[in-house]
Amino acid sequence: MKAERRKRLGARGEDAAARHLIERGYTLLERNYRIPSGEVDIIAEKAQTLVFVEVKTRSSLRFGTPAEAVDIRKQRRICGAALQYVSDNAAGDTPARFDVIEVFAENGGFRVRHITDAFSFEAP
Repeated sequence: MKAERRKRLGARGEDAAARHLIERGYTLLERNYRIPSGEVDIIAEKAQTLVFVEVKTRSSLRFGTPAEAVDIRKQRRICGAALQYVSDNAAGDTPARFDVIEVFAENGGFRVRHITDAFSFEAP
């Protein structure tokens, strides 16, 4: 039951992050883009830049901030998926960056913190 509740919270957090991006003029290209070795929660575009977004949702800070959960291992998996996306979409000349969106569940709603350029490319 606990795992199912976490999964629902994460999905609702991703929805809040997607709304946040759309409200700020981003175009959503993909959600939950998966390859065998990794996943990108949201791939968006703004100002002719691809934005690969990792979304982390938390209901408390007991285990640290959401962004702290995006460690180097996670970053490498995201970068691997990003490379595959760029290859599949012939987007090799398109500027790109990696953002993290922290979503805090509080008072029955969500508070969103968008960290642009949260980390640099790490070879998978």
